[in-house]
Amino acid sequence: MKVLYIGHYNQGSTSRMRGEYLGEILNPIFFKVINIDIPMKDTNRLFRSIGWRYKIGPLINNINKFVLNEIMHDWIYDIVWIDKGVFIKPDNIKKLKTRNNKVIHFTPDPAFTYHQSSLFQAAIPFYDFCVTTKSFEVDEYIKFKCRNVIYCTQGFDSRVHRPYHFFAQKSIDVSFVGHFEMERANLIQTLIDNGIEVVLAGIKWQKFVAKNKNNSNLNYLGNGIFGIEYAKLISSSFFSLGLISNWVPEKHTTRTFEIPACGTCLISPSNDEIRSFYSDDEVLFYESTEEIPNMIHRHLQDKKKLQQITDAGSLRVHQGNYEYKKILYSLILKILD
Repeated sequence: MKVLYIGHYNQGSTSRMRGEYLGEILNPIFFKVINIDIPMKDTNRLFRSIGWRYKIGPLINNINKFVLNEIMHDWIYDIVWIDKGVFIKPDNIKKLKTRNNKVIHFTPDPAFTYHQSSLFQAAIPFYDFCVTTKSFEVDEYIKFKCRNVIYCTQGFDSRVHRPYHFFAQKSIDVSFVGHFEMERANLIQTLIDNGIEVVLAGIKWQKFVAKNKNNSNLNYLGNGIFGIEYAKLISSSFFSLGLISNWVPEKHTTRTFEIPACGTCLISPSNDEIRSFYSDDEVLFYESTEEIPNMIHRHLQDKKKLQQITDAGSLRVHQGNYEYKKILYSLILKILD
């Protein structure tokens, strides 16, 4: 079997993680990677920004030229896997399909409600399979004439997302890593005003942090914390917030699985999708944010009960099919069936 992987492939990216796992699962005789981060870095910063936002201009041309040059006199592949193909022109997807056996698209992002790309939408009919983690977008793929759409959950990477601390070594009340949204800010404000320590990281929090510069319960780590350092932060916390974005109608996120995988108690909004993953004995669900401060105080006072919930959540996520390698293995079985 010969496999071609096209996507972001810089160290630490989730795209690279998927590529590495695919290589392990398929064990092909030939595995080629086309890393689109290379032409991105070679593009002027202004044009890069325009290309990211509008999917037009020199960035798009550079990426597509780079891809075409890489496949010009190439193998015929059994599988071409394109990860987050929002920059690839539909004519090039059509060329790939003409020459190769199965062309697959995977994205963990919302492709119609947020990270929109007219290039990707026009290319959908040329893919043999489109894989999405957004259950609310399955009908959109069908609307755009997707041949086969597969829904899978988000997941966690067992090489990174694991406990780095014993329960007795935890030292942080609550952690949250994610971008600013007003609803999230209101919740975190409520927590720190109720004497609960929150360690926070993510973009667009500067005004919120400045407003709370005299509140010792808030510790802001900056625009981002990634990879093992992210997992270590989660692992060192008694609780971590599995907040869902209000910008898109998603019902679960990577945090839904990464937090319990790190051996930490997940605090999650209650919805039918997340309740299909966990029971009330495995995570802390809330219906309204007003419940959360009392919930946290109560469980911090009963560490034995908190450890039971934490351990049960961790066991559930590891026993389920939520580890990325397992998810990708299941996808490959469907694709090769």
